[in-house]
Amino acid sequence: MNKVYRVVFTGLLRTEEYFKDRISLLGVSHAAAEEILKKAPVILKEAESLDYIKKYAHAITGAGGNVNIYSCNPADDTEPDPDQGTIPGMSSFTQCPQCGYRQPKNELCVRCGHILTSLVK
Repeated sequence: MNKVYRVVFTGLLRTEEYFKDRISLLGVSHAAAEEILKKAPVILKEAESLDYIKKYAHAITGAGGNVNIYSCNPADDTEPDPDQGTIPGMSSFTQCPQCGYRQPKNELCVRCGHILTSLVK
């Protein structure tokens, strides 16, 4: 089976209103955009074509969304190779207690700069 690529929305690069307005131009309703924001990180698109996934990711980034592209082999039931860009589990993410931004665990919040070191394990 072919490798599958995923676009994972991890948060915002711009304001929520900017994101909702811009993503609506791509055919996504404000309600659906709100769900994306609530559930982040969330897989937005999955496809076998890397070119297609790159174009999709570029459109979401242009709408103010922060995304990552991951590859996986759906037929592979073995442990993921850490160098293959697999999707991290929810335990790899944290929510900033100051601004509420969901993000990969880090020492500082990428949105507001709040110190998160006590949350990083």
